[in-house]
Amino acid sequence: CLPIAYFVGRREIIEWINQTCELSLSKIEDTASGAVSCLLLDIMYPGQVPLHRVNWSAKQSFEYVSNYKILQTAFTKLKIDRHIDVDRLISGRAMDNLEFMQWFKRYFGLQVGVRDAGYDPSAARLRGKGGSAYSGAQGALSGGGGSQPPARSNTAPAAESRRSGSVAAGSKESKGA
Repeated sequence: CLPIAYFVGRREIIEWINQTCELSLSKIEDTASGAVSCLLLDIMYPGQVPLHRVNWSAKQSFEYVSNYKILQTAFTKLKIDRHIDVDRLISGRAMDNLEFMQWFKRYFGLQVGVRDAGYDPSAARLRGKGGSAYSGAQGALSGGGGSQPPARSNTAPAAESRRSGSVAAGSKESKGA
């Protein structure tokens, strides 16, 4: 299935995410952890995403992969036929994350239009790890640093091999979605 482009500008996507999720993202790369995607899906289908398992304080690639596994499982459960290229999204490249968020905005608009007034995204975030401290930018959690995930080579070899296995498993699972 070929990706369908939804030409919505970066600024418009960021504003939509910030308004819908009550966040203060400044860059599209801030969505690379997968946590925002999980919240957006929960807004569309309340209670269908186990937000208590989402790691809002994720900083390592393997933590990002865990969030995307939650998202992939929810996509499968909800019969959403969308491939999630986990390897590309966790890399934090702006274009990959922008394209995914463009698709998400379009899907959201077709399914629900706007967030239900009774849904509290701030309270929903509190259920996940690090959700109470999350404001948008990954650097905001630690008081510094960028929004890019750390390079994979900065961890111990054992952790690296586990993470590589997780990434591969995440990619395989996403092809079935």
